[in-house]
Amino acid sequence: MVSCTTKTQESENLYNIDSLIAGQAEHLLVHKARINKKASLNSVEKITSTVPTSKSEWKNELDIFMELDAINKPINKDAYKVEMYADVKSNLKVKAFRTAIDLPVKYVLVYYHQSLKEVRKIEALYNETNTLYSSARFLTMEFQNISNQTVTTSYSVNGGQKMFLDDTVTYKIDATIVLKK
Repeated sequence: MVSCTTKTQESENLYNIDSLIAGQAEHLLVHKARINKKASLNSVEKITSTVPTSKSEWKNELDIFMELDAINKPINKDAYKVEMYADVKSNLKVKAFRTAIDLPVKYVLVYYHQSLKEVRKIEALYNETNTLYSSARFLTMEFQNISNQTVTTSYSVNGGQKMFLDDTVTYKIDATIVLKK
């Protein structure tokens, strides 16, 4: 008699960034949130205010943070050292994911209150280099507890790109998200 047992290993993500962003897109759409955005490209500023009217518009707006989900790729997960510690500047805890090898996502810091479900801030550094250009982006997304829901209230992207044999372009985006009352 031969017995066959299959062992399934569930691959746990380091941090479910994709689920967080998708949930935020849904929540912000339902609450008809407005984005007040100030963007600058090489010191030329532009201020806009919009109300995305579909989930895809919200996902597109927050899409840059989906790049951080690269930490969950099976090929990358073992490259990240995971640390947990108390933030010395606040009452928050931090779960940090850092790599010493050459991966686009250098680190992700998740600041949270009591549990990871109570995220308050995400910070990350994303670098990309190829034969045509090199770029670096510092990403920040902030959250608040509003009516027992974790809600994105602001985000920023600060970066630059250096093209091969060309000047460096710098940019900064600061966005504030306001829920409709």
